[in-house]
Amino acid sequence: MTVKKWYFATNNNGLMNAFDQIKGAILSAKAKTSLVPFCILDDDGADEVTKSRIEWIENQGVTIFRHRSTMLSELIPVFGDQMKVYSGHWLRCDIPLFEKEDEYVLYTDIDVIFLKDVAKIAPEPRVVACGAEHNRGDYSYFNSGVMVMNVKAFAERRDDLVAGLKARLSTTAPYDDQSLLNDVFRGHWDHLPDEWNWKPYWGANEDALILHFHGPKPVHVVVMQAGDEGRFGADFKTIYNRDKEGYAHFLPVFQQYQAA
Repeated sequence: MTVKKWYFATNNNGLMNAFDQIKGAILSAKAKTSLVPFCILDDDGADEVTKSRIEWIENQGVTIFRHRSTMLSELIPVFGDQMKVYSGHWLRCDIPLFEKEDEYVLYTDIDVIFLKDVAKIAPEPRVVACGAEHNRGDYSYFNSGVMVMNVKAFAERRDDLVAGLKARLSTTAPYDDQSLLNDVFRGHWDHLPDEWNWKPYWGANEDALILHFHGPKPVHVVVMQAGDEGRFGADFKTIYNRDKEGYAHFLPVFQQYQAA
């Protein structure tokens, strides 16, 4: 099956604090794939810096949909101003509001680098196809950072997503859309091979298709490579030490897109 469109999502916080990741994702998609890029953007609070970054994104041929997550009506009363940071996490749930042409699309988080073209080898999931979270081949819980979406089927589960969110508001975190997706789609999602959502801590892999900086981001890796492994907490240190050589291999792949 051929998937033509790639969606990613961010907010003003992402534009300000993770623009290097956005840049890497866009430029690698242009360099390595035939995907047509779309961005769902919550630009609430944009200033001159972020406005210039939005202009850069548009100049790369990305179609931007300005939008506030429909989930915020449930989240803001509970989490308040925290959602200014985390609103972008929930935008993926609204892709069916914008996609009216294609049956299947690819979604990724912003912290990815495209290594090869996946457009012509995508699966046809029942609802979504996703890869493993921390350990290769472990499909007990999926990572939603790379997701092939059946747009119509996803839209049909909208009420389930809203109901699931309402039921977990007292126990969830403001950024944890992934657990909600896992709960709602349990038993109804399909598996992506590890190469579709390859993590640096899995080591170097010339067959990887999409690289996902899950956990430490490139800016963290640079600091840890310089010897300060503990600066960002025990979790990041543990992840980094799973395969330092993997990070050494993949960091330059990310960095090549920062000079453009």
